Amino acid sequence: MESSSNKTYGFDIIKRVFSLKRTQITLYMVVVLWLAVATQMIVNRVFQEDFRITEAFVKTDMQGMESSLEILAQYNKDFLSEEDKKGIIRGIADAIGLKIDKEITVQKEASHSEYNFTKQAKQALTEIKVISMEQEEEEYSRVYHYIIVRMSIKQSIQSIEGYKNKIENVLKELGVNDKQVTMQFNGNYDGARSSAEKKRIARFLVEALHGEIALEYEEGDLYTIYAYTGLINEYIDSLGNKINIQIAITYDEENNKTKVTLATPVLNQSW
Repeated sequence: MESSSNKTYGFDIIKRVFSLKRTQITLYMVVVLWLAVATQMIVNRVFQEDFRITEAFVKTDMQGMESSLEILAQYNKDFLSEEDKKGIIRGIADAIGLKIDKEITVQKEASHSEYNFTKQAKQALTEIKVISMEQEEEEYSRVYHYIIVRMSIKQSIQSIEGYKNKIENVLKELGVNDKQVTMQFNGNYDGARSSAEKKRIARFLVEALHGEIALEYEEGDLYTIYAYTGLINEYIDSLGNKINIQIAITYDEENNKTKVTLATPVLNQSW
């Protein structure tokens, strides 16, 4: 009986030892996994905060670099006075350091009005508009207000993202949630580039943005790629594919230049 009792006691000790060891291993694995997840979250956050799409474009060493920004927002407010509309334009101008040194132009028609301030500088063109349109809806009419901001910057293209953030902050303060933001970067290389070279340039940009190609298309001198990267929050859905990067590469025979355009989420003008 004593032997049996000792045996049982021995098994209990072994079970407790293995149970304790298993618990320690489990806890160790949980800690390691959580540390890995936490580290990845921190890395992603830091990377995204420091991330600038311009950095990838600049690395291509192209010539004649330009950047542009277009923000189209719907302001969900039934009534805006003339002073309200001018105030919106002034607020956006102040946020981006643009001095309003002339009158805001006003154009009015029966069901349409447009308040506009445009400024052409040596290296930049800026346009801020507030457009109001009356539309018939069943038994009554309603006025819709839209805020449009367009910027085009030469040479110092890195500044475009800072302007975008400042404009978005103003819109957020106004309570504007419905907006479409398009950023575009242009550059060129001397001479024509082969199909293989165009693909290499496009793939370099996609990889630099940690993206994956969704669609690609080539016809004549035009080569274009649609891709998706998790580093950019906005995207569009096309045929079941998430897309927030478009790269178009074409050859300008007249000027003997290969033109490269990168846009997010997609190009909104002819190319």
